Amino acid sequence: MDAPVRPPQGYTLPFSPEGRAALVDHPPWHFASDVIQVVLRVDAAEVARLLPPPLEPGPEPDRISVRVTEVISVSDSDSDLAYRQPEATQYGEAIVTVPCQYKGEAGVYLPYIWTDHDWSLLRGWLNGWPKKIGQIRMTRLHPLHPKLPFVGPGARLGGVLSRHGERVLFAGVTLREPARPEDLPRLGTYFGVRHLPSVDPGAPPSLNEVVRVQTQGRKVSDVWKGEGEVRFYPAENEELLPFSRHRVESAFYFRSGWTNPGGSLVDRIPPGRP
Repeated sequence: MDAPVRPPQGYTLPFSPEGRAALVDHPPWHFASDVIQVVLRVDAAEVARLLPPPLEPGPEPDRISVRVTEVISVSDSDSDLAYRQPEATQYGEAIVTVPCQYKGEAGVYLPYIWTDHDWSLLRGWLNGWPKKIGQIRMTRLHPLHPKLPFVGPGARLGGVLSRHGERVLFAGVTLREPARPEDLPRLGTYFGVRHLPSVDPGAPPSLNEVVRVQTQGRKVSDVWKGEGEVRFYPAENEELLPFSRHRVESAFYFRSGWTNPGGSLVDRIPPGRP
């Protein structure tokens, strides 16, 4: 009698006999990043327009953050990938973070986020983060560079997001003095919206739910603060121009590390709601 055929394996599509073809490994996932972050005060009404129910405006409804970051990431099951295939563990991100709350719990929602690798994109969708593919670049400094010295007073770091050949946003900081990790804005809970339309165009979404994204062991170091600027551009496939009228509240450069073990379901959005 023939042995039963073992079904294809994998945490995500594509499934394969051994599971190695899956685009994303099973969590937990581990991260470290270099970050440019600029905090803006904007029109609170424009922020509210980005929040899908049941998320509501947060305690500071006009305070958003723009981040450009370079990330190193490995899964718990294969940290050696950083040696064997470093290009599969390094990526860039650009993120717009807005305040929100869910049943009185303050947090943040990411209405716009871009990455430059497909596995980062899918991992974001699993968390309810609406990632798109873009091109991200950050200033790189080096202590031996004759004209671009290492991080210190007067150093200028810029981050650029482009997509489909168009520049989408620029975020920059001119460093003035060291700061403490507690000087960084507290983001609170990350909320995401996982959405999957039905294959039947006339049917309700197959998946429409609010999730709480968890992080563990977050550490922050090398924090600097300074003067920041953000510019948004009229890109074809974006809607950032409502934030062009803003006031820069603060700007930082820092390094951080954390683990994402997964998340938890907090609400299912009834059919008929967006």
